[in-house]
Amino acid sequence: MTRKTPSRPSIVEVARKAGVSPATVSRAFNQPELLKPDTLARIEAVARNDGFRPNRVGRSLRAGSTRTIGLLLPTLGNPVFAECFEGAERHARKAGYSVMMSTTSYAPEVEVMAAQTFIDHQVDGLILTVGAPARNKALSLLQAAGMPHVLAYNESGAHPFVSVDNHAAARDMLAELAALGHRRIAVVTGPLSASDRARRRLEGARVEAAELGLDEVGHLVMPAHTEASLDSLREALRGPEAPTALFCSNDLLAASVITHLVAMGLSVPRDLSVCGFDGMAIGGLMVPPLTSVEQPSRDIGATACAHLLTRLSGGHPPSVRLPHRILPGGTVAAPPASTRVARRKSA
Repeated sequence: MTRKTPSRPSIVEVARKAGVSPATVSRAFNQPELLKPDTLARIEAVARNDGFRPNRVGRSLRAGSTRTIGLLLPTLGNPVFAECFEGAERHARKAGYSVMMSTTSYAPEVEVMAAQTFIDHQVDGLILTVGAPARNKALSLLQAAGMPHVLAYNESGAHPFVSVDNHAAARDMLAELAALGHRRIAVVTGPLSASDRARRRLEGARVEAAELGLDEVGHLVMPAHTEASLDSLREALRGPEAPTALFCSNDLLAASVITHLVAMGLSVPRDLSVCGFDGMAIGGLMVPPLTSVEQPSRDIGATACAHLLTRLSGGHPPSVRLPHRILPGGTVAAPPASTRVARRKSA
């Protein structure tokens, strides 16, 4: 049985009932400032009563623009990217644009497939976060197709971006740990091949440690970006030269690290300090609250959207790094005078 599509009231019918021309009805929805208030109110009343809505698809085809932008992010399971989406979508909506969304789970092949889908749907432009922008196939595809795009969180010399200065932010956190007396610090990340942000944060931490005369910063690589390995932590915390502070490349990873440390019988920050990167709101609900580098994720999304819309209008706004700040918490403290008890517990 064929399902019949409900008929839509036409612009001609609205014009007849409102006593105006179809062109005037069109202006009411596209350039309402050109109409007299009483004329606009009469058209809106008829349209509302009849359930009329302008055909955006038809208008887009005539104008050569879909009034839609794409947003390609690794995941919405991480609140950082969810906040970025909210910031971008809100800005787009205020500007009269819709948003088409896709996620990649950090998989390069999915990045390429999703980018092609956005191109096929003829979105006007794209905001995206990729695993690593250098020699990225999805970005090359967008370049070849002439698709305007802006990176969010990634930093690149070849593509426009909105981010924070990951290198400088990591240096600031290292300086905070050093000021508390920590000399043996390790950075905890997922695979660096899938995150240029984590790589920059590790590099920044190592540069700052070298300038301050600290021990070389260790690097603990976890199998996933947001989940720690209990076995890896046990191994890293053995012996008298084990780190007294763990700087995690994101807040979800820091929360996972703390969970494992507690299971090992360690107390944070009494036995070991732990800090993160992102400044997620949920970190403030942890006990104790998570110490972190805060980056303005909603502003990153909104600014990336603003820059993309400017590019769609023919402008060329420069890449920008938004301010970060150290978010104080309760998971970082001065290192214990002796870590022998903590190491014995973790053995």
